[in-house]
Amino acid sequence: MTSQHATAVSGPTALLRSVRSIVLPYARLTVAGFRQQSTYLGAAVAGVFTNAVFGFIKMAILLATLSGAGGAAGGYTPQLMVSYIFLSQGMLTAIGAFGGDGSLAERIRNGDIAIDFLRPVDVQFATLATAIGGAIYSLIPRALPLVVIGAATSMMAWAGEAAAYPLGVLSVLLSIVLAQALLYCVQILGFWVVDTRGIQMFYVVAGTFLMGMFVPVGLFPGWLARIAEYTPFGWILMPPCDILSGRIDAAAGLTAVAVQAGWSVAVLALGHALTLAGRRRLEVQGG
Repeated sequence: MTSQHATAVSGPTALLRSVRSIVLPYARLTVAGFRQQSTYLGAAVAGVFTNAVFGFIKMAILLATLSGAGGAAGGYTPQLMVSYIFLSQGMLTAIGAFGGDGSLAERIRNGDIAIDFLRPVDVQFATLATAIGGAIYSLIPRALPLVVIGAATSMMAWAGEAAAYPLGVLSVLLSIVLAQALLYCVQILGFWVVDTRGIQMFYVVAGTFLMGMFVPVGLFPGWLARIAEYTPFGWILMPPCDILSGRIDAAAGLTAVAVQAGWSVAVLALGHALTLAGRRRLEVQGG
């Protein structure tokens, strides 16, 4: 083997090893987050019961709304509405609808974040990897049982195109990434405010409303629906629900997934910029 051939072979190999060394720590953190969340099985079971109860309450209210509107409204039939209700209820924990655990904000407040900056991993991606792992696990004991409960009503609608299901899974994953990236941005504001709990509460109230947690965005007045669609919130919950229920076809679903991906990149970039600014602020303060 000539030296030129050896160099050609070692080049891709070295690149692969470099990529692996970068990605592997975050993959392990994702697995760790998955395992950590799995220890709270009792809470997950209780959550399924609570989400199911609220699901049936929403079902009674929203189906009555459709009945009063003549049987359909905002592109929703009773079957599509039931699908939206149980799919969205199943994703509550995964998208951090209750504001997350606030651990990053607490680490910033007490100064432990300085230790995180000394570790050989990016603080933003390490935090997100752990949170995303836990969010993915939450789909198993929460989303799947709620889908089964919804299906037991014999009223859920499902997409008729086979391509909708892998696209729907991708949309769910992007929803988790986007939602957790937004929560990271909220918590990282702890570098500039003493306590982020008020900001987190505002995020939970405004964000969950705009993402369609209470009623689907399709039932919003036109002006309010446009506001939701021009923010990342409108692309967290509705795309996976619409794709998996068949409210939109695979072509429209692909467009929705592309928008989700675009918002995810934008919010991750914002989180990165806030992290750099926060780190500089921490160094200026001598932390």
